[in-house]
Amino acid sequence: MSDTMSQDVAWTFVAWSPHSRRSEVFAKAFGGKLHCIHYLRFQSPLYAPAKYVLQALRTLQVLFAEHPQAIHVQNPPFVCGLVVYLYCCVTGAQFVLDHHSAAFARAWDWALPIQKFLAQHAVTNIVTNQHWANLIRSWNAHALIMGDPFLALPPGEVFRVEPGFNIAFIGTFAPDEPLEAVLKAAIRQPQVHWYITGDTQRKPKSFFDALPTNVTCTGFLPDAQYVGLLQAVDAVMVLTTRDYTLQLGGCEAVAAGQPLITSNWPFLQDFFFKGTIYVANTADGICNGVLAMQQEKGRLEDEMARFRDAARREWAAQFAQLSKLVAQALHAARKDETQNAD
Repeated sequence: MSDTMSQDVAWTFVAWSPHSRRSEVFAKAFGGKLHCIHYLRFQSPLYAPAKYVLQALRTLQVLFAEHPQAIHVQNPPFVCGLVVYLYCCVTGAQFVLDHHSAAFARAWDWALPIQKFLAQHAVTNIVTNQHWANLIRSWNAHALIMGDPFLALPPGEVFRVEPGFNIAFIGTFAPDEPLEAVLKAAIRQPQVHWYITGDTQRKPKSFFDALPTNVTCTGFLPDAQYVGLLQAVDAVMVLTTRDYTLQLGGCEAVAAGQPLITSNWPFLQDFFFKGTIYVANTADGICNGVLAMQQEKGRLEDEMARFRDAARREWAAQFAQLSKLVAQALHAARKDETQNAD
């Protein structure tokens, strides 16, 4: 599968966040341009009213400058989708919503009527698993399950790791990451070196002062260094305490051809069904997973390569389905416009 698949529709991709790997992957595959539009402090409700106004104005500026036929919108926040919907009402463009699992969190329950309205007016709603697809369909909206194309990662810089066995724990210091259990496991396995990613500003200095010597917090790495880390370690670990959560760090591990350790959720077992060890989110479970990875690394690497190839073929079929849905919606909109003009 080539990184960019040929199709005739002009796409624009919009995400109201400082960065969005999933939207970036979609934009690359569809040959469109991604706009990560963000002002003020990220994920801070206090700033939301002001930054949403700024981001809405910038989004409309981008859309009227590019005049896309189709728009891919990351959700949350739903406000971004609402702005794009209004643009489509004026121009006749079509949009699709790509729902991250956070879109269905309780924090957004108050906006459920608007979420349903946008979902019903989107050409389709992209989700990562059957659970969320069933929810979207219960809203009388169209849903399309799309995983990840696992596109080839860009070249990485050389990342120096310690001698011995090295693991990259990919995270952002988010509440659903069992970081305490990871650190307990690291203390029990001093022969393994752990590299923990994420914005170090989310933790106080005392947290880093207390880390065991075999743990390195990398901070938020630029893309080239991050890819270099993925390529340099022996395995990648991405854990979550929240079910039905797609782990982009896990997708990056697959793209890099690295064996993965992830949480023992049925959804993750179905999604990462090869080249992966599944563990309980406890120090014991993590330790056992690392030992199994050390023993079976070669086999798991081979499995991961085969899984990546099969997943890329499946995503190509999903891509074709999405392209067809958007083309049909555009054709229907043009037909309606012609009939109304007559």
